[in-house]
Amino acid sequence: MLGLYYKIWVDAIVATKAKRSESGNWKLYTIAFMSLIMGVNLFTFFVIMKSLVNRNLPLFLPVTIFYNLLINAFISIVLTFFVPFVILNYLLIFNNDRYKKLITEYKSTGGKLYRRYALLSLGILIIPALIVILYF
Repeated sequence: MLGLYYKIWVDAIVATKAKRSESGNWKLYTIAFMSLIMGVNLFTFFVIMKSLVNRNLPLFLPVTIFYNLLINAFISIVLTFFVPFVILNYLLIFNNDRYKKLITEYKSTGGKLYRRYALLSLGILIIPALIVILYF
């Protein structure tokens, strides 16, 4: 399972590096997009579990820092679905330039695996939403 994770990351790094190498921000683009996709996967899992187990479960950790409800909701969503994956991905991929070793260990498919992962993750979110909207 970890091998597939690393293969997707190597493919993402090579594809993003080829597109954004001149700007030098390819690390930021890669970690942000991959963490966002992983957050979408976690959200999809939470929605499915909420519908199967208990309809009163919260989807994200509630935060009440500010008096504005929208700011609190935004911070809650970011802290639940984005920040943990940024930290995890940084520690597993970018810490001590580990991605250089992974690039030599795993081969890239030219962005195909990365694209499939992103489309599958978004499809898994969209298909149940469409079914709920159309039939319930």
